[in-house]
Amino acid sequence: MKLVSKSGYVAVGMLLLLTSACHATKGPMSANGLTSVHFDFDQASLRPDMTKVLDSNAQYLNNHKAVKITVEGSCDERGTNEYNLALGDRRAKTGADYLTHKGVSRNRLGTISYGEEKPADRGHSEAAWYKNRRDDFVRQ
Repeated sequence: MKLVSKSGYVAVGMLLLLTSACHATKGPMSANGLTSVHFDFDQASLRPDMTKVLDSNAQYLNNHKAVKITVEGSCDERGTNEYNLALGDRRAKTGADYLTHKGVSRNRLGTISYGEEKPADRGHSEAAWYKNRRDDFVRQ
């Protein structure tokens, strides 16, 4: 692919890069063996592709019974602080509820909302916002 802006190749390449980033099926693997999940804009319901990630997280937790985690719900920068804290809370509870449904004991799971306060990406684009609409799974 040529990188010539007059021909439009740069714009097309950037569009493809952003599109693939926004439709990734897995979040980054953390050091603790658990993977973040992502949410659609203004939603706390699980995306179908994210249930596979949570199934893997549940399997890890069911195989490591001593591990306790906190599900940290986060949002992108759009919306008020109050709204984003409430949305992050709903996202964290969604993740914890799913893990409980898959056999992880609820007494091993905590939840917290960071709203927009802990962005994974400080950018102001759809790709950055996608990375920030997430649940992270952190050892207690």
